[in-house]
Amino acid sequence: MNVAKKSLAIAFAMAAPLANQSFAQESQRIEEITVVGVRDSHTVIVDDTLVATPDTAQLLRKMPGANVNKNGELTGIAQYRGMFGDRIRVSVDGAQINGAGPNAMDAPLHYAPVAILQSLTINRGIVPVSKGQETIGGYVEAVTYAGDFGSNSEFKLSGRAYAGAQSVNSGDVLSGFFSLANDTHILRGFVMQESAGDLEFPDGKITPSEYERERFDLGYSYAQGPHEFSIDFARNNTKDAGTASLPMDILSIDSDLFRSRYTFTSNSGVFTAELSASDNEHWMTNYHLRRPPQTASSTDDPMRFRRNWAVSENYGFALNYELFADNGTWLYGLDGHFSEHRSIITNPNSMPFYISNFNDVNRDIIGAFVEREILLNPRTGLEAGLRVNHVSMDSVPVSANLNPMNMMMGMPVMMNRLAGALSTQFNNDNLAQTDTNVDAFVRLSYETNGDATWYVGAARKTRSPSYQERYLWIPLEATGGLADGKTYTGNPNLKPEVAHEIELGLDLENVAYGIYPRLFYKRVSDFIQGTPSTNMLANNFAQMMANMGMGMPNPLQFSNVDARFYGLDIESNFTINEAVTLRAIVNIVRADRRDINDNLYRVSPDNFLLALDYRGSGWTGSIESVTYADQDRISVTNSELSTDGYSLINLMARSEIIEGVEVSIGAENLLDESYLDHLAAYNRAFNPDIAARSRMPGLGRNFYTRVMWNF
Repeated sequence: MNVAKKSLAIAFAMAAPLANQSFAQESQRIEEITVVGVRDSHTVIVDDTLVATPDTAQLLRKMPGANVNKNGELTGIAQYRGMFGDRIRVSVDGAQINGAGPNAMDAPLHYAPVAILQSLTINRGIVPVSKGQETIGGYVEAVTYAGDFGSNSEFKLSGRAYAGAQSVNSGDVLSGFFSLANDTHILRGFVMQESAGDLEFPDGKITPSEYERERFDLGYSYAQGPHEFSIDFARNNTKDAGTASLPMDILSIDSDLFRSRYTFTSNSGVFTAELSASDNEHWMTNYHLRRPPQTASSTDDPMRFRRNWAVSENYGFALNYELFADNGTWLYGLDGHFSEHRSIITNPNSMPFYISNFNDVNRDIIGAFVEREILLNPRTGLEAGLRVNHVSMDSVPVSANLNPMNMMMGMPVMMNRLAGALSTQFNNDNLAQTDTNVDAFVRLSYETNGDATWYVGAARKTRSPSYQERYLWIPLEATGGLADGKTYTGNPNLKPEVAHEIELGLDLENVAYGIYPRLFYKRVSDFIQGTPSTNMLANNFAQMMANMGMGMPNPLQFSNVDARFYGLDIESNFTINEAVTLRAIVNIVRADRRDINDNLYRVSPDNFLLALDYRGSGWTGSIESVTYADQDRISVTNSELSTDGYSLINLMARSEIIEGVEVSIGAENLLDESYLDHLAAYNRAFNPDIAARSRMPGLGRNFYTRVMWNF
């Protein structure tokens, strides 16, 4: 949208009467308009994009700058321009969800299954401060189906039935979305069931990698004049899901989700209030899906069986007011997110055994921000914002019993003494920590006389440590999904990360093509990274664990270092004729330490997507080439292994066979290439087809299909 259209939209919003619901909907559309038309996001619409995966995070592979760290079929962790995990702010229908799993088995996008997903959007480049409290690494927004209001007072039933299947793991999914709506009310419901066996690759199977998940949703929306209100409840249950890149597999994840939103629109602005909450309970084991721990004689070792119970409780709110002003808008906001985590490791064969891994850890954030969008002149737009976040964290004292048989001597006695010394050391530290963090950004856009819009942006972004980084007191792999096979300890005295970044961009577009390159550079002070531990208690404990065949020696401790990220990503499309379009995405990122000569861990290799899309009469199709380069810029600190490059060919097509019924088919890795996915970590489970601690293989040829009935 050009500057003239922007000015007309604002003038209309200021002058139009506050008459009815249609004006409220128009005002919400106005709220999303950018000043000069910079392409600052990339959205995947699920109905228009054929995907086989049940993991929404896999859709990030189709976006510029983005990728996914895959630890399991339902355990994808968002990556953007080299940063991942808690550094990426993920919103699911406006709510921030902190999963229960200390190893991010239920990463945020786990709570937005593909079958209920309407769209997935990633913010390209510098993120406005209004998008969330901690956006140092980026912002991802998942939106699920909510239904539409009708055009009159008569109630009508509508919905969508969704069925899918894939060959690579005999996976299937069935779901149904239903809404009963008129021009004032929407009643909606959703139900889903999906399951699969173990994944196949050209040389065997990945075990364990099966999964089961079910989902139930109920919601209601109301709209009348300037008011709109919605409330939703969801139950998301995951059962028996393999995560071979992690030390344990999912036994169950039971989650209750709540969210509510109210919007009031006037001729001077838009007020929005949001509330959200989630209660997540998670069980995992190292024996129920994978081969249990064994002794040297290949018999089960009951003393090494482990079961982990973890819970998280989350509460959040956001209050925003967008004020229409001369030549632009003001946006004011106040938000909060409050989370509590507990995790206890036990042995089902020895009830007195336990490790209080995380004991009532609290991480609470209150934030406030102001943003301004303004037209400086007919071709120049300015966006700027300032945010202050107050972060408070604390933990209850921890303990452990690693000598459940009350032995008088031997390894359990020594390990229990070390664990006791580590817990005492931790409990005597300053566990209550507070940070006051300041974020700011500015973005200047200039529209030329031709087809180009130039863009430059700069920002300061911050992030306080995660609860794992601060409060992991005993050497374990509960690291938020790093999956490097190393054990870590936390550091309550960590400083917040502070990033200073700059981005240069160009939007070059007309009816025949669109090219959107972005150059970026980000320098991070006090970046939180594992470094070799100097704590002799932790080092001795990790060595004893390694001697028992559990974990690795030489643990790492989360520390503040200096880092940088830089690179280039390009999104583009070219219209060949009315039916054929060529599109391409290029991603290049570099990430390294500035305090020592080392690269950062688990950074996406350079990659290139080239696709030819056909839109004909009654059907559409695509052929897609995905190429990844060698990745030899690896982290020595994390003992990372390099990977070779590869290329894959994917095909897909869809057609509406009768009105409202669409059938889609596709093939991934059509040529059944053998390759290693650099972001898939390492094998941690016994598998006759994959060596222990070797890189996880990429998936083999996968045929898949999807049927959707919209009624």
